[in-house]
Amino acid sequence: MNTLSEKCAVTGIGETAYVRGSGKSVTALQMEASLTAIADAGLSPRDIDGIIPYANNEVVAEDFATNFGLEDLRFSATTPLGGASSVAALQAAAMAIITGVANHVLIPLGRNGYSQTRVGMRMQQLPQFRLVGEYEMPSGAVAPAQFYAPMARRHMELYGTTSQQFGRIAVNTREMALKNSNAIMKKPL
Repeated sequence: MNTLSEKCAVTGIGETAYVRGSGKSVTALQMEASLTAIADAGLSPRDIDGIIPYANNEVVAEDFATNFGLEDLRFSATTPLGGASSVAALQAAAMAIITGVANHVLIPLGRNGYSQTRVGMRMQQLPQFRLVGEYEMPSGAVAPAQFYAPMARRHMELYGTTSQQFGRIAVNTREMALKNSNAIMKKPL
């Protein structure tokens, strides 16, 4: 079986300082982190030919094309899937690279969660969440953990996965995050 991971890779990562009240717009934060990621990859902004901005209705691919002077933007997309947006963006970028549509896809993500509208409030305004009240809330599903629980149970039934194995994912993720000096959570689980 061919997998996406065998054909492309994340080559650069960038981030800004995690602070309350940065005084910067979401666009400015994403561009600052993007320039760091581009430099980390050993590229220049003009090498970027694909962009998948975080779908928060504030930043669009054209913002980057204009500000970074991109003359050949060959691919752009959005992945408005809430907490799964970043993973979906990685998959879309990999597919764009594998199919030859783009060579270097930038996936900027940034928000002003403390300085502006909180994420949960913005999420409620997205079209895909308008029907939650009719279909999911009556069964008690009002939070991401409740949406993912049936999927986890199904995985356990199909593949024999244990709750301890799922727990290990959280522990491993925290252990890896603690290697980042900018990590917000500073203690192991």
